[in-house]
Amino acid sequence: MQVHDEEKTENTLYADLVRGQVRELYANPDQSVAHRWDHVERVLVNARKIAPHFPDVDLELLTLAALLHDVTSPFNRKEEHVELSMQTAQKILHEIGYPPDRTERVLAIMAEHSTERLKTGNLSSVEARILFDADKIDGLGPNGIARVFALFGQRGYPPPFAIAWYRKKIETSRSNMKTDPGRTMAMERLPCVEDFLQRFEAENAALPEYKKK
Repeated sequence: MQVHDEEKTENTLYADLVRGQVRELYANPDQSVAHRWDHVERVLVNARKIAPHFPDVDLELLTLAALLHDVTSPFNRKEEHVELSMQTAQKILHEIGYPPDRTERVLAIMAEHSTERLKTGNLSSVEARILFDADKIDGLGPNGIARVFALFGQRGYPPPFAIAWYRKKIETSRSNMKTDPGRTMAMERLPCVEDFLQRFEAENAALPEYKKK
């Protein structure tokens, strides 16, 4: 991985500067509750588990992109969150004096992280592939389930409304994982999600409102 001893202090400095600015932004009342600081921390953990499998990964770029990837995600404007977050990220990176050429690379990684802008095949960089998978993994397992229902509740919908959307999201993610380690991590979480969904659907199947979904 491309982190040399002499670079570590500067790499940490940029990450710390960004971290200091974005935590408050992730707590904005209009921010999607599924895309707040706890999500960012889990994405970082996932990314750090995947990254060692790729010797050429630039950890600084990956870390900054992970910290910023959902920084402006209004709960009622999800389809726009990539563009909005990139705009905020560019402003923050400029304010901390991050090199413009590397800023462009961070933005390019962010641009490819969401299924809303899904690209088939490989993405433009190894960092983009890792971030894509790290983000999708957090949509699975217990935290993934909780995030979906929290978001739909924030939008004013009862739990049954989330199921069809979640199933489609799961299938899109499962079919488009970009790294082998990420795919393995995702598959480990799927049984938990599938068991929950089957039980939820069985308990709600008789409800007239649920049948309309």
